[in-house]
Amino acid sequence: MTLMVAEPFGCIILAAGAGTRFGESKAGALLPSGERFLDVIARAALDAGAQPVVAVVPEGVEVPPAARTVRNRDAKGEQIVSVRLGLMQLVGTLARGTLIWPVDHPFVSLKSILAIVEAYRLTRAHIVLPTYNGRRGHPTFFDRVVWGELMTVESGGAQTVVRAVRDRVHEVPTVDPGILQDIDTRSDMPLGGWRATDAIS
Repeated sequence: MTLMVAEPFGCIILAAGAGTRFGESKAGALLPSGERFLDVIARAALDAGAQPVVAVVPEGVEVPPAARTVRNRDAKGEQIVSVRLGLMQLVGTLARGTLIWPVDHPFVSLKSILAIVEAYRLTRAHIVLPTYNGRRGHPTFFDRVVWGELMTVESGGAQTVVRAVRDRVHEVPTVDPGILQDIDTRSDMPLGGWRATDAIS
């Protein structure tokens, strides 16, 4: 069941990369559970109340029916291009902000997502980031007021925007190692499946 939240927000899943080090596009790759990276993330975003969920994918990857499909034909290009393609799908919606969620972070718990969204609702920070043991992870929430900066940043992508507005960034401490679990190569894949904790500090 989808959980209701106070503020409308979207989610952009960045899944257009070629996955060269992984051996295939991670958008269509399978986790040890047998589910695709993309499906797990889309379901978590929808369960957290994101609307719309936009999946930016390469050609040939099927997107879950409840998500919007955007094709990025330059799989080897900079990730900020996918961010911009996703934002273009959100500008005409009621979304006050959006999660930006890289597909190589499929083990983030639902409670972490809800904590990020709740922190935004309470603080109205322009950017909200989860942390685990003091380290920043994914996904990141961007208020609509900084979308313009994401659309125009010339180098460094979203991280440049985060640094530029650091006084408007709010961190959400979690006990969820999934926010840091970056599946870059097959050796990063936990054997037997990963079960990130649902607890939030």
